[in-house]
Amino acid sequence: MTTRPSYVGADVARVEDDRLLSGRTRFVADVSRPGMLEAAFYRSPLPHALIEGVDAGESLRLGRVEGVFTADDMTDVSPFPDFDEYARPVRIFPLARGKVRYAGAPIAVVVAPDRYLAEDARDLLTVDLQPLDTVASVDEALAGGAPLLYPDWPDNVVIDFPVNNPEAQAEFDRPRTLTVRGRYEIGRHSGVPMETRGVVAEFHEGRLTVWTSTQFPHIARSMLSYCLPLDENDIRVIVPDVGGGFGVKAEFYVEEVTIPWLAMKLGRPIRWIEDRREHLVATCHARDLVLDLEVAMDGGGRIRAVRGMAIQDLGAAEMYPYGFSPAFTAIGHITGPYRIPHQSVGLLAVATNKTPCGAYRGFGIPEAAFAIERLIDKGAARLGIDRADIRRRNLIGQDDLPYTTSAGAVVDSGSHREAFEETTRLTSRRTEHWRSRLESCRRIRVGSGVVNYLEGVTPSYFMTTGHWTAYDSCSLRINPDGTVVVSVGVSTSGQGLESMLVTLAAETLGVRRDQVRVVMGDTDLTPYGLGSWGSRSTNVASGALRIASDRLLGKAFRIAAHLLEASPEDLEVYDGAFTVKGSPGPSVTWQQVATAAGIRTVDLPEGVEPGLEATATYEPPGIEHFPDEFGRVNAAATYTNACHAAIVSVDVGTGQVRVLEYVVAHDCGTVINPRIVRGQVVGGVVQGIGGALLEKFHYDEWANPLSTSFLDYHLPSTTEIPGMVVLHFESPAPEMPWGAKGAGEAGIIGPAPAIAAAVEDALSGMGIAEVARTPITPPYVLELIRSAGG
Repeated sequence: MTTRPSYVGADVARVEDDRLLSGRTRFVADVSRPGMLEAAFYRSPLPHALIEGVDAGESLRLGRVEGVFTADDMTDVSPFPDFDEYARPVRIFPLARGKVRYAGAPIAVVVAPDRYLAEDARDLLTVDLQPLDTVASVDEALAGGAPLLYPDWPDNVVIDFPVNNPEAQAEFDRPRTLTVRGRYEIGRHSGVPMETRGVVAEFHEGRLTVWTSTQFPHIARSMLSYCLPLDENDIRVIVPDVGGGFGVKAEFYVEEVTIPWLAMKLGRPIRWIEDRREHLVATCHARDLVLDLEVAMDGGGRIRAVRGMAIQDLGAAEMYPYGFSPAFTAIGHITGPYRIPHQSVGLLAVATNKTPCGAYRGFGIPEAAFAIERLIDKGAARLGIDRADIRRRNLIGQDDLPYTTSAGAVVDSGSHREAFEETTRLTSRRTEHWRSRLESCRRIRVGSGVVNYLEGVTPSYFMTTGHWTAYDSCSLRINPDGTVVVSVGVSTSGQGLESMLVTLAAETLGVRRDQVRVVMGDTDLTPYGLGSWGSRSTNVASGALRIASDRLLGKAFRIAAHLLEASPEDLEVYDGAFTVKGSPGPSVTWQQVATAAGIRTVDLPEGVEPGLEATATYEPPGIEHFPDEFGRVNAAATYTNACHAAIVSVDVGTGQVRVLEYVVAHDCGTVINPRIVRGQVVGGVVQGIGGALLEKFHYDEWANPLSTSFLDYHLPSTTEIPGMVVLHFESPAPEMPWGAKGAGEAGIIGPAPAIAAAVEDALSGMGIAEVARTPITPPYVLELIRSAGG
């Protein structure tokens, strides 16, 4: 019997790469409309100030300047809606009204025929700002008598969510319990995509068209309808190719309202493209989270409970969705893939005079992994247990599945121990290789760290707002020539979604991949969807595609059976043709079936309507734990797992840390395309290395930003990226389409805890204190060595 090849699991090239790599793609900056004007924003140079006035006289005298606009001109624009029940409401306006709360806040916008003139006119604006006292840290913001960012608030606390779980507390009171405490700081950094943000807007005959580099076009359209005096049907949002999103484009920004408003006001198309300095001060920041935790361990190193607080610096908090959502996700993942029966971890989120925080790849899970893995290593040292052994004693195993974590997550599949053992075996051997090569130099120490994590993917609601549920949609159409058009609500930012959808449509419908065309990122041409974030796109889009395919195939089989004078139950479809199972006899192609359905060259079977189209929605299964008094916050449909290992060298003279080799054993269920999954994992690891060793937004004591260019904000380059081994494990998710789990965010979760553990291992003979914060810079390493007397 011949086994027909499957597209699922095949290592095939991405269909979008020819376009992307040959320069034939189109980004927002490539959108040009007749009569288009350019916009430039005047951004506050001060982190906290009252706006006393804006004098545009010199700017307007420059000539050819179309206008200068402030919040006083935008009286017909509503503030962003507030959907969150957990936090104090923050009124977000497109341009600052009366006050600025961070350096980079937009105060005015200048419009001119070209960007150079717009920027020249912007620089001639005279803006009268009355400086106010600032709060540059959480401690300052919480201090008595601290300056208030929002005068109608009693303090600077955005959300105070204490948790008191008596069962967790009881574990700490047991006799002979070892309590291990740590305070772990994850530095402020964020996504820096190659393409900055951009918006083009055109208002014509009562209809607004907006081109924007967002990860959720339909949500952007809905938000525009909330803010502008337009019905949603009168707004079209188009997302061209996006040069990287990483979560920072899964926010709705004030510029995305201001530019469309200008197009409506002036009756001309308007374009704004963010420059790199703007990106570093005005696009959302992320992380900046402190996890102050304790774990209760028995004498054998088994963890019984974890308690503590997550404390987040939200910046000015003027971001939608609110920036504390990742902190809730961190709480939901604080136990990782370990059998920790109880937790009691709360959240305190505080406003300061920094750039507002929002989403970034990993969305709180890297922070959780860093904290729990550091605590486990600390407990192992206290008990004198090998770091690998203590993990073996706590890791979820196959016999535990399905396992419900103390945060309410249901883990129904995975290869937690298998991935760990394989990674540990390989890393041990490779570490000895590097030690034999490098430790002949007295200044160089080599060490390794192995860590595990669990990642909730395909969330069952939109972040923590609960305003949008997490369903998505797919429409399928077979044209009379037999080609397939797939329209979906998710949108791509370069991660290979087009290839994934082409593969699954070809697999389901029995056609060649080159017969499939994918449409996404256009609210006029696609069904409503929530876009791409939270490692959700593969599952929600493929789930809707599978349902729509089943509906379409049911009809197509009836038509094909009619043409072949056979029973629909006796047919199969493969390589673009319908045949009788096991028969070498005649066949009919999709083109013949679609032609019969659409052009009506033959009479259709009784009860079959013309056309071959189907639309379906898919909502992922899973529980919805909004934050409750026990700290249960998970709302994911399935869970990816992985084990990461870093082998590093540390120069004890300079403090320089170099990642020599990196190993990942990753399990995202069924691997649809190994090449794409590897690319996602490797790319995530690169970003994780950046956050672990290099990246941090620095501020001075008055909350002025100091990282405003790539001279001051350091990104990893090819010289910092080691060789990588990526091992694929496959534990199909029982309830997910094709058994697949998300892979988009996984790679970024492991590097910080793995590298921290490796640095500790390398310096283990020097008596240093634990590595408790990121980035792990040379000055920090030298500080640890000197504190230990080295």
